[in-house]
Amino acid sequence: MNFFTKYKPYYKQNLKLALPVILSQMGQITVQLADTAMVGNYGGENPVPLAAVSFATSVFFIVFITAMGVSFGLTPLVGERYARGEERHASELLQNGAVLFLLVGALATAMLLAIRPMFAYLGELMMGSGGDASISDVVTMALPYYDIIVWSIFPVMIWGTAKQFLEGIGNTRIAMVTIILSNAVNIFLNWVFIFGKFGFEPMGAVGAGWATLIARVVQCVMMIAYFLCAKRFRNYTSGLFKAATIRLRTMWEILKVGTPIAFQMLMEASAFVLAGVLVLAFGAEQVSAYQIGVNMMNVTFMIVIAIGSATTIICSHIYGRRNFERLRRSVNAAFQMGLMWNISVALIFVSLRFIIPTFFTANSEVIQLTADMLILIALFQVSDCLQALSISVLRGLQDVKIIMPIVFISYVVFNIPVGYLLAFDAGFEVMGLVMGFIVGLSTCALLTLLRVRRDIKLFERMSAEI
Repeated sequence: MNFFTKYKPYYKQNLKLALPVILSQMGQITVQLADTAMVGNYGGENPVPLAAVSFATSVFFIVFITAMGVSFGLTPLVGERYARGEERHASELLQNGAVLFLLVGALATAMLLAIRPMFAYLGELMMGSGGDASISDVVTMALPYYDIIVWSIFPVMIWGTAKQFLEGIGNTRIAMVTIILSNAVNIFLNWVFIFGKFGFEPMGAVGAGWATLIARVVQCVMMIAYFLCAKRFRNYTSGLFKAATIRLRTMWEILKVGTPIAFQMLMEASAFVLAGVLVLAFGAEQVSAYQIGVNMMNVTFMIVIAIGSATTIICSHIYGRRNFERLRRSVNAAFQMGLMWNISVALIFVSLRFIIPTFFTANSEVIQLTADMLILIALFQVSDCLQALSISVLRGLQDVKIIMPIVFISYVVFNIPVGYLLAFDAGFEVMGLVMGFIVGLSTCALLTLLRVRRDIKLFERMSAEI
């Protein structure tokens, strides 16, 4: 009881910020699951539509998440200035961040368009290496879906600018509302476009692409409308985009924090995306099983990310006010909540491993593969939680440079090579790729935890000397 009483205020502080983010992430997860389930059920026992969406999303995601990672650098910087009462500097960060992130969005879109010709080459490569005969169908079906979702980066980057700024000043509710409403639009349009309702022809995977694009535009419009019209934000939006407030120095300040975060997201996403590409060599059934497994990983990970977002905000405010005596318990409370969630979900994955896949497909082989994969996914839940929350703490404290070598070692040196060897040389196929994540995430968890422990001791010592 004393333990709970000691940490109760810290749980409440984190949950007050995290709950709207959790609801937002649950909304996003619902859409991801709905996309996968609707496309999977549209295909029935034919795994090609689901595999096509999986493949296109994997290629898109690696560029998309890197671009979004740059915007994440805005939150700790705004949080620090907000905690110090420096509204003018926070406003400058918002305005320069908006310009910077639009440029990043344009670059990301150009990169995705440049990648497109690789789809055909990849299909020929996989066919030539003995891949399943349906792989060419997967690549052919993936292209139209990819061509649509490429254009969704711009609205998401605009929305993300406002979201990261608002999180910096401790407001997580507005993003929650826009996400939930846009997700409802996405699910409804999925039903209309994929299956052909209200006079539309059934579009299958392409319909899911159009639903995603429209929903992201709606999300962006809602965020901008609220952000510009709300009186409480006038101090931050007045004089928006005036030439005098746009400074390369401020953009560089954001990039110094955002680039290591983007690199971390790139490395982590690369491991999952590369696995999604390599699994093509094992046939459409294993591709579909991997996609379902990734969706279930996201069920756990997105909730931890929500707790991590709150932790970043709290740590940035502690950093800005220099009240480091609250740091240790705030961090411990975040770890306790995250581990409680991840361990609970891991038990559910194992217990319901034969039931969960049936929501996505009727293919018996895919169901069996997914059931086996869920056991492995359950094994790395603790490591996944610890590394995600540790990185969130480091972001809030603006100790981000160390993240780059840690994630490089974790994913490039260990995760990807181990996964490849187990999948191809040891013959574990898709299971071997998932085993690689156990090694990579555990390495990242250990190294980031050591850094967090070092930072806490350092800041506590600084606080004692003041």
